[in-house]
Amino acid sequence: MGKRESGIRANIGTSSLILIFIVMCLVTFGMLSLTAAKNDLSLAERNASAVTEYYRADSEGEAFYAAAAEHVAFVCGRTSDEIERNALFAEKFDKYYLADRGITATEIPMDRGQALYIELIPVLNGDGSVIIDKWKVIHTEDYEIDDSMPVWSGVEP
Repeated sequence: MGKRESGIRANIGTSSLILIFIVMCLVTFGMLSLTAAKNDLSLAERNASAVTEYYRADSEGEAFYAAAAEHVAFVCGRTSDEIERNALFAEKFDKYYLADRGITATEIPMDRGQALYIELIPVLNGDGSVIIDKWKVIHTEDYEIDDSMPVWSGVEP
């Protein structure tokens, strides 16, 4: 009878070890799934923040465009002399108007060292219109590469 009990105990021990191994695998995969889900949530939140920030800047850019178009129409309706039109337009958009290039430009700051750069070309002859030359996101901070780690460049010393 003693042999039978020890045989049963051996079977209980083997099944217990298998059960413990299965539980450990499930816990490990569960923790990996939680970590991956947390990283996905963090990425989604950063993406949502970046998109929200872009559309905020874009709406300010649309307001800038609308103001420029309205003022161009006002200036063109007021006088027919092109020099006077340039002077009237430059009067309102003095810090945005680059008369030497004939453009109106602005940078609308965004998060993470970026800005929405807008260049408009006011057409001050004829009936007057505004052409969008550039409407893009630019980096306003310098990107610094961390080269403090000695990495092999592919050239033998």
